[in-house]
Amino acid sequence: MRRLILLVLPCALLFAQNPKIPKDALVGYRAINANSLSARLHFIASPELEGRETTFRGQKIAARYIASEFQRLGLKPIGDSGSYFQRFDVEATKISEKSSIAVNNKQGTINFLIAKDFFSQFAQDLPVSAPAIFIGYMDTKVDSFLTKGKIVIALPGRKEDGRDTTVSPMRRLGLIRPFPGSLATLVVADDSGAASLERLSGRLTANMKRGSMTVVGSQSRAMRFGAGFPTTVSPQLANEIVRETGKLFSQLRVAAYQDSAFQPISLNQTTVTLDIRNSKELKTTENVVGLLEGSDAKLKEEVVAFTGHYDHLGIRDDGTIYYGADDDGSGTVTVMELAQAFSANPVKPKRSMLFMTVVGEEKGLWGSEWYVNHPIFPLEKTVADFNTDMIGRTDKKYDELKNPNYVYVIGSDKISTQLDSILKISNKETENLLLDYTFNDDKDPNRYYTRSDHYNFARNGVPIAFFFTGEHADYHRPTDTVDKILFERMVKIIRVVYAAGWKVANMKGGLARNVSSSMFAK
Repeated sequence: MRRLILLVLPCALLFAQNPKIPKDALVGYRAINANSLSARLHFIASPELEGRETTFRGQKIAARYIASEFQRLGLKPIGDSGSYFQRFDVEATKISEKSSIAVNNKQGTINFLIAKDFFSQFAQDLPVSAPAIFIGYMDTKVDSFLTKGKIVIALPGRKEDGRDTTVSPMRRLGLIRPFPGSLATLVVADDSGAASLERLSGRLTANMKRGSMTVVGSQSRAMRFGAGFPTTVSPQLANEIVRETGKLFSQLRVAAYQDSAFQPISLNQTTVTLDIRNSKELKTTENVVGLLEGSDAKLKEEVVAFTGHYDHLGIRDDGTIYYGADDDGSGTVTVMELAQAFSANPVKPKRSMLFMTVVGEEKGLWGSEWYVNHPIFPLEKTVADFNTDMIGRTDKKYDELKNPNYVYVIGSDKISTQLDSILKISNKETENLLLDYTFNDDKDPNRYYTRSDHYNFARNGVPIAFFFTGEHADYHRPTDTVDKILFERMVKIIRVVYAAGWKVANMKGGLARNVSSSMFAK
């Protein structure tokens, strides 16, 4: 085996050094380099950009920087009023410190205080008062007639994760869903440990002070939860709500986990009143868009899109910055690098190339949703979208395999298997990376296919290819810093995307759609 490896390795290296791509595309291919990626990312993920939270100062600086790069590269400004910006309005909501929850039962009324007994980020302007229903875990199947007109009380996350300490508490709290007809949702923190209110209070307080945002003119995720985004409450508050059952909430928690026949419990003798008040502010944010016009008189009316989100999580209350070097600084500089490559090429593709860094991905794919609802180019003339989100690091699986030369590919065959074939050919002709389709499985519990900006294109029927290198220990942490980025490895992935984009932009006809691809559209 060892001799075979020694014989094959030089061939592989020689193959990678002599890519089989058209001569017309070679200049752009070689223009993709680690130095320019590093220079751009050192700015994008710098302390001065303050974590690039949507609508905040750092995000605005990042937008202007990206626009200046697009201008320097000669891209055409196709945004609002001849600019590089596609703007939209956002309503920022903060919860008043006077907000409260009251529980009225046979023993009387008890009032609970915000930032002590519960935490919330969003609510309707009017108080909500109704009986409650305890459903067990958030993934419990429950008929809508049971939740209609009720306040839902739930345990965080999935039942199967109820005692899994490897699942982060914020992820469990984040695994939420709306209940049809319900008026509000209360999620009960754990009694102790990492997911207890005591341990989470610092982070929840910071989130509450930062508030929540919704895109003006669209139904936000929060609004789909009746009275608002789920409110996290203490077990003590939950105890008062379930008192009429004669059991402690801790007993019901155990029953919900252990009893396979557990059924939701209606609490009709108890009234819960949520008086959660808001203050609101109108803000503006923006996608950054630039166009490289195609060389063919007819085909230039069609576009190939390259996307990545440039926003991140901002700054914690204690001043700690979430730098977001990999998430998604790596995708942001990828879009700029691809713009550099296609612009540097003396021969331009037949179709036009749309380069777009989108905002608000961390808030709920806002920027890409705004674009597909207000497209600069008709979606039927958008041939494909190549999206990159977190391609600067390696994950645990490939760390253990000691193989950095891979990329996870998601969605490339779901709407057009032809796109996937083009991608595979482009990879073999260039960097010959390992294309890992693990997360492309429709049953994958991580659901990455729906979690980045390509999805808004896909659900509108546009063929997509999503490139990702996996989560790591620094995901959504302040330690996601630029010094950990593998720039030389990024070059290889970007060159594969470039080669595939070149082929799609120059093919004679459009991409063939799968017969069943309509299931991925709206």
